[in-house]
Amino acid sequence: MPNIKNEKNFESELMNFDGDRYDVVVLASIWAKELKKKSEYKNQPNAAVIKVALDDILSGRMSKDAVLEISRQNLEAELRAQEEARKEAERKAKEPMKL
Repeated sequence: MPNIKNEKNFESELMNFDGDRYDVVVLASIWAKELKKKSEYKNQPNAAVIKVALDDILSGRMSKDAVLEISRQNLEAELRAQEEARKEAERKAKEPMKL
């Protein structure tokens, strides 16, 4: 997991952020959810992942548009997989039972 290089700098960025803090929290939550899907963050505590996500957003490493696009793509992939699983289950349900 990447370390936040300068804890005081992170706290300063967080306190001095002049945008809508609610939007930043929501965006960081979305980004944290996407980070948790990556192997290096899977076993990390949620608080640590949220802190990394907040740092990524506040530092500008991740833009709002990039986070939303990644989230949209992952959601579409999940929905496609669910639809395929549903179709496969329906197909198997229609097959006659083999004894």
